[in-house]
Amino acid sequence: MRYRAEQPHPRPFEVWNARLYFDNMSGAKNRPVIVLEKRDDEFTVLMVTTSTREPENHVKLHDPYEVMLDMSSSVRTDRLFRIPEDKFNYKLGDLVEDDAGMVSGIFEEHKLTKAYKRKAYRRHIITIVSCSTASL
Repeated sequence: MRYRAEQPHPRPFEVWNARLYFDNMSGAKNRPVIVLEKRDDEFTVLMVTTSTREPENHVKLHDPYEVMLDMSSSVRTDRLFRIPEDKFNYKLGDLVEDDAGMVSGIFEEHKLTKAYKRKAYRRHIITIVSCSTASL
């Protein structure tokens, strides 16, 4: 596999390994993501996971092997993530047609939400914020 410096820009329906921060921003993890679009200077992605927590928010991929993923891999459908291009590590592959169609449908549903229209979905970059402990 080639590393990010040698690869083209991420494109829709490609699966990439990317660095995502935990919800509480206590750390980060390299994990697979599905690229949906480039929006301004960031990419909209769905996270791929093998977690079985919250199964109602996960959809199994039809052919995870095509993109070098485990058979238990599923797409987290409950929210979108935004990441800058420098958080992408390397490309894993392209979704097969069935998986691309499924992901496209999920994305179309997200596009109808107010959160999508306002770009108010999860952003994965660290920003340094100055605040006093009294305001916490």
